[in-house]
Amino acid sequence: MGIVTSLYRGLIERLLAPHDVTWAQFALLLHLARQGRPSRISDIAHAIEVTQPAVTKVVQKFLRQNLVEIARDDQDARNRPVRITALGLDRLAAIQGSFGPMFNDLLAGWSEQDLERLIIDLTRITQRLTEMNKSASTRDEAE
Repeated sequence: MGIVTSLYRGLIERLLAPHDVTWAQFALLLHLARQGRPSRISDIAHAIEVTQPAVTKVVQKFLRQNLVEIARDDQDARNRPVRITALGLDRLAAIQGSFGPMFNDLLAGWSEQDLERLIIDLTRITQRLTEMNKSASTRDEAE
């Protein structure tokens, strides 16, 4: 899995370069889009496995570009959750759309059954990794 992860990340980083977006920045946009609701800086940092100062720096960059916005928390004024904007969703869709030719080449020759199995397996691994990360986070917070 380590080799696949390394190769995939390298490929994605090359595809992100023309968009002036790093892997961590892309991961932040993906996380916010997937969440569908505002997220705290600390939660984003944990989810995409970067430091809180790094997330803060990316959020500031994306605020200037109107890709994210800071939501209001009426219960706690200190809490400043971040949410992706419509422009951020459009930018993310454009970035992901640019990956199309690469994914077509990558999956050329795969049968529909092979692709369905890949999606099922990747979904299962993603769900399990998410559960494991949440469990580890809960243990870390308890200590």
